[in-house]
This record gives sequence, C-alpha cells and structure tokens, in this order.
Amino acid sequence: MDHRPAKPQDLSKEWSGGRFRKVYYLMGQLDEVKDAVAELKSRFQADCFNLSEFTREEDSGAAAVSDALTQPVFAERRLVIVSNPRIAARDPEPFIEYLKDPLATTTLVMVSDQRKPGAKDPLASLASSQGAVCVYYPLRDFEARARLAEETRKWGKSLAADAAELLVEEAGLDWHILRQEVEKAALFVGEARAISRDDVLACLGYRKGADPYILTRLVGRRELGPCLSHLRAIFSAGKAEDHAFPVLAQTRNVVAKQLRAMRLLREGAAPDSVLAALRIKDWGTYEGFLGWLRPLSERRLARDLAACARVEADLKSKTWLDPHQEVERLVVELCREQATSRTSAVAPRPSIPSPGAGPT
Repeated sequence: MDHRPAKPQDLSKEWSGGRFRKVYYLMGQLDEVKDAVAELKSRFQADCFNLSEFTREEDSGAAAVSDALTQPVFAERRLVIVSNPRIAARDPEPFIEYLKDPLATTTLVMVSDQRKPGAKDPLASLASSQGAVCVYYPLRDFEARARLAEETRKWGKSLAADAAELLVEEAGLDWHILRQEVEKAALFVGEARAISRDDVLACLGYRKGADPYILTRLVGRRELGPCLSHLRAIFSAGKAEDHAFPVLAQTRNVVAKQLRAMRLLREGAAPDSVLAALRIKDWGTYEGFLGWLRPLSERRLARDLAACARVEADLKSKTWLDPHQEVERLVVELCREQATSRTSAVAPRPSIPSPGAGPT
C-alpha cells in the first residue's frame, strides 16, 4: 500500500466526485488546510445529526472518538472534524486506538499544526494506512501566478502576465490575500474582459505612474534610514494591520530572491542566467540587483528569510502585537551592520560578476 502523503488536488477531485476516505490527517499551511476542510465539509453535505466539529482547545479527544464510533443517522456516512490541532496533540491516545480500526461509516478529519508528518508520529502512520495524510505546502511564485490566472478565468476574464507578477510581488504568496485581490480587480474592471497591470496597481491603492517597488529596492540594498522613512509614510494612512502583510510580502520576496541568487552563483551559474531564473532579467525594479548581494552572505540571507517568516507567523497568531512596530523591528534586523556577514565560513560568499560576464 502506498503510504506517501496524498496530493491536495487529488483529494479535491475525490471529494468533488463524492468519494470520502475513513480518515484524513491534514497539515502544513493552516489557511490552506482550513480551505480544504471547508471544501470537504461542503462536498460531504452532512446534516446536523451526522456532523460533529471540535474546535475548542478544551474539547477532548475521547469525545471526538466517541462521535466517530457512532453510526450515522438515516445517512450513509458521518463526518467528524477535529479542527483544533491541540486536541490530538495534547491527547493522542484515543485517536491512536481509534485509527487502528476506524469505523467504515465515519470520515474523521484531524488537523495538525505540523509542517509535515513526523517520522515517529503514530497518528500520521495510522492515518496514512487507513485513509490519507495530506500536506498543504506554501505556494511557490509560479504556482501562485498559475492559480491567479485560473481564478481570474472563473470571473470570465484574463489576467496580464505582468499583472500577475505584480500581485505576487506586492501581496505575497498567501492565497487568501491573492484571491481577494483578484476579486477586487475583477469588480474594478467591470465589463472589461482583461485585467491589466494598471488595473492591479489601482486596486492595490497606487496612483497611476506610482512606483510600487520602492520598498523592494530599499530592503534589497539594506538602506535602513530610507526604509524606516518609507515605512512611516506607508503606515501613516489607514490601519496598520492593513499594511503589515503586503509590506512583509515585499520584504520576504526580495530576501528570497537574494538567497536564491546567491545559491545559484555559488553553483557557478552565469549572472544573466541567474537574473533569468529569477524572472527579473529585464526589470528596472531590480536594477543593480546582483550588486546588492556583495555585502551579504548566504548564511545571513537564510537567517533574514527565517526572520521574515517568524514575524509573519507572529502577527497572524499573536493579535496583541503592534504590526507597525514588528515590521520596523524586522527591517532594523535585516539592515543591521554588515559585520555579521563576515561569519560565513559554512557558505563562502561567491564573487558577484556583472551581467554579461561569465561565472567566476
């Protein structure tokens, strides 16, 4: 039996066809997992007598298993959803015993806050043998662009390639945010059949002719003073929480591009090939991009990218934090003195040639 994690798209096809397994153990990007649970619930169409949901931290695993062991009422199947990850994490034993011999007429859905199944996780092993384990990985930029195009087609419209690129650069890879931006753009253009880059700029709040990539360049060059001044201008209008995640997306994207470029150069790639691989070969947005790498190291860039992910996760889970302050702290951390980059013995900094020259 194949115990590899199932693919999200394969499960979605099963559900749309009315086929449901006895067990699902879902993990990875929690926003994506929540969407998957909502889709499964919608496809399942369980009535109130055959649907149980456990969302509170104080809910017990034993109670969820008890419901899972209950026969459906005037229906073929019962749906039991344990959407709070801490329930099974706190008390896994009832689930372990249940998964050894799950009821054939019940579909049990368990959500985990782990990024991937652990090698010694008994729930993952049992769920895989009795149903499916599925990991919802973060979107990659090309996947995000493809999904944007697909979502736009649902509105009966097309999305220009540079408009999709702008959305990913500006709004990040969170599909919830990207989908909202597509909806805004589709409504904005009205009866028009195409959504252009200018349309997206307008929906993102930029005036025509405005440059949405100022922050990208400032962070890329690690210019602390101008970065902080630009952030203050951004956060001075509207609610801080409305600006935090777009700013984080831009910051994370440029750091991720720098890290990938550094690794490609270390592997011997030519500068022009690096720029092409990063889809920035002809972009004025990133003029001088390879030069931005000179004071940096691969180790530092990896640490910077982890810092971006940490702040984004904190702002999503710790609602008491001040978004403006957290973003400013991150920028200060990214633009700290370059002296720390000298501790890069593990990953030596490659020489950074100019575009048009071969690798050194």
